[in-house]
Amino acid sequence: MKSFLISNNQRDLSKSICRFAFILILFLSIGGNVSAQGVTSTSVTLTWTSPGDDSITGTAAVYDVRYSLSAITAANWGSATQATGEPSPLAAGSSETFAVQNLASSTTYYFAICTGDDVPNWSALSNVISRTTLAEVIAPAAIANLTLNTPTLNSITLHWTAPGDDGTTGQASLYDIRYSTSPIANASVWNNATQVTGETVPKPTGFAESFTVGGLLPSTTYYFAIKTADEVPNWSAMSNVPSLATATEQTPPSAITGLFASNITGSSVRLNWVAPGDDGSTGTAAMYDIRYSTSPVTAANWNDATQVTGEPAPLIAGTSQTLTITGLDIETTYYFAIKTADEVPNWSSISNVISVTTIDDVPPAAVTDLAIILELVRLAVCA
Repeated sequence: MKSFLISNNQRDLSKSICRFAFILILFLSIGGNVSAQGVTSTSVTLTWTSPGDDSITGTAAVYDVRYSLSAITAANWGSATQATGEPSPLAAGSSETFAVQNLASSTTYYFAICTGDDVPNWSALSNVISRTTLAEVIAPAAIANLTLNTPTLNSITLHWTAPGDDGTTGQASLYDIRYSTSPIANASVWNNATQVTGETVPKPTGFAESFTVGGLLPSTTYYFAIKTADEVPNWSAMSNVPSLATATEQTPPSAITGLFASNITGSSVRLNWVAPGDDGSTGTAAMYDIRYSTSPVTAANWNDATQVTGEPAPLIAGTSQTLTITGLDIETTYYFAIKTADEVPNWSSISNVISVTTIDDVPPAAVTDLAIILELVRLAVCA
């Protein structure tokens, strides 16, 4: 009986040793041989020996390869990023390789693997390795097919083909679009050119891109150029530099209809009106031309009337404006009118014409030769 108990104890001990050996072999088979062979700016190639299905024999069913910016543990395994396209496991003892792609350059990553069988039963976490991707050194290719079309009064639309990230492959990170009213012939002109805002995010290489630049002036020729950057950023050379003129402004400001006079003196009068706008009665015009004459002002004799100086700059449509005209003659009738122009310039029709008669506000001169003649009268009486 005692011998039988010893035999059972030995059997239990043997089972425990087998279980420990199985766990140790399993850990060693999947946990000690993951390494990295190839490192680029966007990828790391992992290598390991396939562990098998049941411990270190057979063929497992699936790999789960994950990476993270911090050390991977069993506790944070679920929050690590799972790679896509992992290879199917080979027979136990086979050499395996897998390239984890789409990584950021100059960045340290941690990698680990778990292996599953067909149940799936999952292995423990492999050894965890870290690698730093290389710095990106290849800039996107320069855009060579930038074209312009669809000009409006204030905008031009640009078209080009996305160049990619590394030369002509991949997807770049950002565009820098600039324009100028002079050719963008060198780096100095590029640096002084106007940079647009809100540029589109680059598409993958080969895709058609378009972007409309607004806020331009009518009847003006603009030159455009683009540079492209990757995530570092490495900047491409400047694109070709096409040019195009915006459309010509054809709508003049509305004619002023409410011109009136106030504060009339013998030599001055204040004119009052409401700003008409740029295109009709909207926006802000560019300039006024105010004229006066001692005979009624018409479109026919407009050029013969006297043009005043110092007219105010137009304000936004609907805003009241004034101008005091001086140097007029007293008790004289004058006729006043205004025209308004936009930036082209397109001139409005003549405003309503008002007549104003200056007043006589000059008093008589003071007597300066007042004298007493009483002594002469007395002498005459005595004689």
